[in-house]
Amino acid sequence: MKGLLYLINKRLSLKLSFGIMLFLVLIFTVSLGILFFRSRQMVKEEAIGRAEQELENLVERVNGAMNEVEVATNTAEWHLTDTQLVPDSILHYARRIVTMNPNFDGCSISMEPNFFPQIGRYFSVYAYHNGDSVMAKVEDPYDYFDKVYYKTPITLGKPSWVEAYIENVDGEVSDDYNDMIVSFGVPLVNSKKEVIGVISTDLSMPWLSEIVSEFKPYPNSYCIMLGADGQYLIHPDTTKLMHNTIFTDLDPQTQQDLISLGHEMIAGNKGIMGVKVNGKRCIALYQSLKRAPWSMALICQETDIMAGYTKLLYILIPLLVFGLLVILAFCLNVVNNVVRPIKSLTEKLSYITNGHFKEHIPTTERKDVIGRLQNNFAEMQKALSEHICSLQDVNAATKQMNKELEEASEQARKADEKKNEFLKDITHQIRTPLNIMNGFIQVLRDDYESIPKDEVNNILDTMQTNAISISRMVNMLIVAANSDKNVKINTMEEVNVRKAVDFIKNLCDTNPPFTISIITDVKVSDDLVVKSNWEILTKALAELAYNAKKYTTEGYVKLSAKAEGLTVVFEVEDTGPGIDEETQKRLFDNFEKGDIFAEGLGLGLPCCRQMVRMLGGDLKYDTTYTNGSRFKLIIPNSDGGDFELQ
Repeated sequence: MKGLLYLINKRLSLKLSFGIMLFLVLIFTVSLGILFFRSRQMVKEEAIGRAEQELENLVERVNGAMNEVEVATNTAEWHLTDTQLVPDSILHYARRIVTMNPNFDGCSISMEPNFFPQIGRYFSVYAYHNGDSVMAKVEDPYDYFDKVYYKTPITLGKPSWVEAYIENVDGEVSDDYNDMIVSFGVPLVNSKKEVIGVISTDLSMPWLSEIVSEFKPYPNSYCIMLGADGQYLIHPDTTKLMHNTIFTDLDPQTQQDLISLGHEMIAGNKGIMGVKVNGKRCIALYQSLKRAPWSMALICQETDIMAGYTKLLYILIPLLVFGLLVILAFCLNVVNNVVRPIKSLTEKLSYITNGHFKEHIPTTERKDVIGRLQNNFAEMQKALSEHICSLQDVNAATKQMNKELEEASEQARKADEKKNEFLKDITHQIRTPLNIMNGFIQVLRDDYESIPKDEVNNILDTMQTNAISISRMVNMLIVAANSDKNVKINTMEEVNVRKAVDFIKNLCDTNPPFTISIITDVKVSDDLVVKSNWEILTKALAELAYNAKKYTTEGYVKLSAKAEGLTVVFEVEDTGPGIDEETQKRLFDNFEKGDIFAEGLGLGLPCCRQMVRMLGGDLKYDTTYTNGSRFKLIIPNSDGGDFELQ
């Protein structure tokens, strides 16, 4: 011992190390003590909170089951009027209650003495579950007037729950817990407010016990239910059931806590209490039911509640030992670093020479040459690291800029290609009908007198068709050109829905293409008027109808209108070839066509949607329609004053 003390006093590093370690051990011990105490409180509070929530959920579930009984019984009592009080109807209602409520154990309806003189003094029916079926019967005559399920509601004069009792399906007293039930009885009264019988619905205590046993917040926790006199209604130990109470066989000297728990539960109070059950410390959380004078308690062993805290101790104790060793090693390391800082500086510089410019060199408060050398190296490393980081940021920014320039260049190239393709397409789409028109004009001018009148009419129809096609393309180009501008239009015009539909029909019937006639289906009143813009709305509808007629050669094209709440929906439906799923994805994109060789610029549908959105509405493709194509044009109906005609 003296030799160890001499060695410590002789070597400064050991002396400083042990001094620092003793100080840190003191701080470490005090901190851990506070942490342990606070952790124990937090773990216990959290565990009790969880148990309280579980008990609350359990009580709510039991109350819910009892509420189902009350609602079903009160409903049946309301239906059993004076005119329905015949033996067959009473038996029917008892069977119906049990059939419609599989969780109920049974239902009995018992009448006052001699209610049916032709039957006798006693008349009682009982319905109950028998496997998967429901049995209902008129019970053999027996004196049921003193039975608790009959006498209690009669005595109280109101619907009430009665204490648990044990009877089998024949109404005889049983010793089997599986026959224990609780009943909710409602007095039956006639139109003269006279009591004429009792309807009583039963819940099986074993069934309630199964519900309660599902709630186990902790491995060894369990729930109990007490009756008004402390009788065990539910308990995991079946030997305590039937005729035992919570006070049975309790020693007032050593089990005062359980006696207090019983009195608190019987009184209908709610709270938490520490008790000892079978020599083990437990926490009892108790709460009364809302609908009956019964109370439930959740019993949790403290070892289960504090299991997390115990695990924490198993972890922290090794950590404490490990921490003490770390403290000792740290102290020795600190002392060595104080007396030998050159080694640390050499290691740091070696990292820097190997390219690790961010390796931090700490500064020191020492004023000697070693301290100044260390601080100079620290400043040098900091400046070097900042410079390297700046260069890396510049390189990264340059790479990102180059990448963005490449992407922009690629987008510009694609845009240029798309522009050239569009110009070629529009030149072809406009030049073709113009050439046709010029050719026909040349024919009419040179040889008009010799051409038959029918052929002249055909030539004029063809020229009209091509003129309309050019007009459509110009209109679509104008709308597309204004798509990215904030164009204002008057949407407060009064537009009659039926007139708009008739206008489109007349326009389609008198203008090409003459592939098929259009039919209409207007499901609104003739005087329905919406706030919109006549020109824009009819242009959009005309474009949809034109497309439908162009692609439909057989079947029909239908334009319909209907009111849906605060909107009016126009539907253009055809029996054409339809639109495949891949084309539907880019249906409303500019310059996109399902067939690149088809006539048109790929602007019709996008421009239609743009015009409809200028009206505050929207244009959608109905994917649920499979016999062709169907588009829905939806515009606001601010008044919402019409309804769909049948």
